Amino acid sequence: MKKVNTPQATAHLFATQSQIEAYTPTRNLYFYDKSIFSYGSHFCIAKFVDSKTLLFTEKSYSNTTAKHISCVSYATSHINKIYCYNPNGAHEDNFKYWLEKAEQLTDKLSRANKPEIYISQLQQIENKATIYANYFNIAIPETLQSVLKVTTKAEILSYMDNKAELIKAEKIAKEKALKKEHLRELKEWKNFEVNRMYQRDGFDYLRKNNEQFETSQGVKIPLEIGLRLYKNLANVKQGEKFLDYTVGEVTKQFICIGCHKITFKEINNIIK
Repeated sequence: MKKVNTPQATAHLFATQSQIEAYTPTRNLYFYDKSIFSYGSHFCIAKFVDSKTLLFTEKSYSNTTAKHISCVSYATSHINKIYCYNPNGAHEDNFKYWLEKAEQLTDKLSRANKPEIYISQLQQIENKATIYANYFNIAIPETLQSVLKVTTKAEILSYMDNKAELIKAEKIAKEKALKKEHLRELKEWKNFEVNRMYQRDGFDYLRKNNEQFETSQGVKIPLEIGLRLYKNLANVKQGEKFLDYTVGEVTKQFICIGCHKITFKEINNIIK
C-alpha cells in the first residue's frame, strides 16, 4: 500500500477505496477511510455515505483547495454526488448554509431589474436541498422552504414578516423531536439495551443491576455505597464530598453531585 502520492493519485485511490488512507507529500490533500480533506479536517471535500454515493462540498476556500476539489471531482466523476456545504457537517449546518445563500439572493431579487437570474439560483438551491433531504429521508426546514418559494417583492416582504414565526415553529418541532428521541434512548438505556445516551434533557438518570448503580453519564457506584448515600440524603449539604465528587446545588426537586444533576424522584424510583 503506497500512502504518499500525487494529488491525482490520492484522489483516485479515494475514489476506488482500495486502501484506507493516502496523502500528498506535503499532506495538503489526504483521505482517511470515507472522507477526503484539503489542508485539514476543517475542510472536507467529499465523504462516501454508501458505496455508490458521495456527499460533495459546494464551497471553496483558496486556489489550491479549488484545485483539490477539481481533482477529486474528476476522479469521482463516475460516482453519484449529493452536494452540500460540509459533507462531514450536521444536517442543521448544511440547511443553514442554504438558508443564508437564499436570503442573500432574495435581497438581490428585491432590487433586481432582471429577477429571473436570482429566481433561477434559488431553484438551484432548492434542487440541491431536495436531493439532500430525500437521500437522508428528512424534511427541509420550513424557513428554508419558504424563502426558496419567493419570486416577487411582495413574497419577499411576506417571508420577512413571517420569518420569526417560522423559526419559532421550527424550534418547537425540533425540541419535540429531541424529547421523543431522548425518551426512546432513555427507555433502551434503562433496559440495558444500550450502554450510553446521546440526547440529554438537562438531567441525569439512574439504572441498577444486582451489583451497582450506574448513571447515564457512565459513573458506576457499588450498591452498598449508593444505599448509604440514599439513607443520608436528607442531611446532605452543599460542599460535602461523595466518593470523588463534590455536592453542589441541593433543592427540593434535585441534587447536583459533580457534573450530575439528578431529581429526587429519579432517585426514589430507582430505590423502589
